[in-house]
Amino acid sequence: MKFIPHTSNNLLMKLSQLSLLIISFLLFSCNADEELFAEALAENAAEQTEDESDDENSDDSSDSDSDEGTAGSVENTDVEYTDDLEINSNPCDFSIDDVIEPNSTFEIDCQIDLEGRTLSLPANFELLYAGGEIINGTLSFNGGKIDGRLLNYKLEVTGDVQLASTTFQYFPSRWDIQQGVVNDITAQENTNKLEALFFKIRNLGGNRFEINEFDGYFKVDGLLADASPEIHAINLPSDFHLAMTSDVHIRMQPNGHFRPVLMAIYDQKNTTVSGGNLYGDREHHFYDSGFVDSDGTTSSTHEWVKSMAIRGGQNIILNGVSFIEAGVGLSISSIYHYFDSRHIRSKNITISQCKFLRARQTNLVITNAEYVYIEDNDLIDGGIDMANSNGVAPSSNLNIEPFRGRDQTTGELLEYERVSHVFIRNNRQIVNDPVANPSAGSFQLSHGNGPIVVENNEMINTGISFTTVDGVAIRNNTIIEGQIAAGVAGNTFRTDVVYNNEITGNTVVNTNGVGINVAGNGTLLENNSIEGTVGITIGAGAGNSEMGLSNSMILNNNIKASNRGIASSNTVYNVLVEGNQIDMQNGSSFALVLTNEWSGVEPADFIFRGNTIIGSKPGTQSGAPASLLGANSLLLDSNNMGELQINGGNSMIIVDNIIEGSIGSHGIKFYEDAPNTEISGNEITIYSSQTPLARECVFIVDGLNLSNSVTIEGNECIDL
Repeated sequence: MKFIPHTSNNLLMKLSQLSLLIISFLLFSCNADEELFAEALAENAAEQTEDESDDENSDDSSDSDSDEGTAGSVENTDVEYTDDLEINSNPCDFSIDDVIEPNSTFEIDCQIDLEGRTLSLPANFELLYAGGEIINGTLSFNGGKIDGRLLNYKLEVTGDVQLASTTFQYFPSRWDIQQGVVNDITAQENTNKLEALFFKIRNLGGNRFEINEFDGYFKVDGLLADASPEIHAINLPSDFHLAMTSDVHIRMQPNGHFRPVLMAIYDQKNTTVSGGNLYGDREHHFYDSGFVDSDGTTSSTHEWVKSMAIRGGQNIILNGVSFIEAGVGLSISSIYHYFDSRHIRSKNITISQCKFLRARQTNLVITNAEYVYIEDNDLIDGGIDMANSNGVAPSSNLNIEPFRGRDQTTGELLEYERVSHVFIRNNRQIVNDPVANPSAGSFQLSHGNGPIVVENNEMINTGISFTTVDGVAIRNNTIIEGQIAAGVAGNTFRTDVVYNNEITGNTVVNTNGVGINVAGNGTLLENNSIEGTVGITIGAGAGNSEMGLSNSMILNNNIKASNRGIASSNTVYNVLVEGNQIDMQNGSSFALVLTNEWSGVEPADFIFRGNTIIGSKPGTQSGAPASLLGANSLLLDSNNMGELQINGGNSMIIVDNIIEGSIGSHGIKFYEDAPNTEISGNEITIYSSQTPLARECVFIVDGLNLSNSVTIEGNECIDL
């Protein structure tokens, strides 16, 4: 023991302040299935019974000059202790009542047993750890401080008191939170005790809670009538950093609930979590429980079991956390619907250097938030099948999916949830066994509002897609054995909600499939390097041939393909394909297959201009294989390409192209009539001298009579 005059308190306080962690923050629809909508409505209803703060719509975050804002950062993720706390359990040879004085500091190096009583301490009295402990009672402070190492489950602390240091170190031996496999009662006690300790430390002035080593189970499932799933979870407070090492394992107690959450940040600000491993119960979940929640809802898939949820969180940082084998690894949402005046927004969320592993449904889901930064993470095997549980749709590594609907009377868009300002950079997403899990993985941007930026990511055996979004920029990513699905054909002509999307500067290699499929509306596809069986498909996937692609541009891409360079289908309207270099590999049949089901009276403005096709056909300068045309309304202008085969269509204008037939081929060959088609001003080269067959620059198959509206004039025929 040591009695220290209070004259040293100023020095101790300064040393304590120097250890304070400084964290700097700057600014920085979903698949509309019935189950997700039911969950959104049910949880929104549950908010009615929860506390509402007076400032729930306030935003004290700093503004940014840039629309992108700035990701948050954490200065110190290291946990600075390794060993368990050494305690001298020998009883003190004095009575603490005899040594306490106002305005003084006392070091404890032996055991003080209060034997159940409450000890009232004088004003400004400080207790420090020196190897001892205080147990079995209550300390009542009057403006003093206590060393966090003296805290334990056998000691209560009341009154006006703060921790001597803002950093609290958790020693499992000092707290009655059980490790290892436990029953449900103990797992529930673990949850209650750990959460209570988090908030206790924060209320005592601690802002950093360190855990060096722990492995335990926590029961977090409960009825919606009692609270939303996030409230049943282990909750973290505001202005708080939970710092863990890789030896910390927080596990969900196996259960049969379909939407529990292991750890939550609910209506909090300035919260950081670093390190540690958070486990769902994916392989131990009771999928056949038949659980029905208090609101009458149930689920056959139990896919919304989350290892962590951020709901109504602002200025949140997750760094180096591992999210392992849940239904959903991490979910980011808000409190109350977006259009509700009580809405509490999730905003300024930074997720960096984390690992997301083997979630059953999706590794990372964003449904209602803005200014979310996802940087330098590993997202692996989202939605794969495992021994005890198969993946479930959408089976993805990342999904942005706010729920939206329409007012049934006015048709007005109703944003129950809204996602915008999301920046996904320098991440790695992988599917380790794509043969066994062909539908797993991918970044899926289902719904959302720009800017949504996806850049400099590496994707192995998987890719990225978007559906009903605006302002998406997918740029400078490397995708190996995956594809970019840029839109869906069902959104053709939807200029209200799908527009201003850009796919630029990406490297895509998909040796057994399509490199990029572009469909829907309002997309720029530019300066990409694409290699695949098919380079680019346009308008594919429509259930109705009147849909396909509208109001888009495909410019200056380098394409290497083994089957088709560019292939269009369904309806193509106001689309410019220009300046692309297409390199067809040995054995490819057609460089282009251009069709268009356009049925309008006015031109479709489908323009294919200034593109260059080369290949490996022997005996010709370009080696380009044939292109197949059968479009309703197409302008084919100023391209350098191989021979053309016309297989129907109408209103095609084929002008000012350099067309080189391969050995034994005609320059342009009509297999079917194409009314209102013009072929003029083209330079057509054939090689009749190198084949015994009669070859022509423009050839019409026997028995075919072209319509009078077909004009063929002013072409230069070069016969070599």
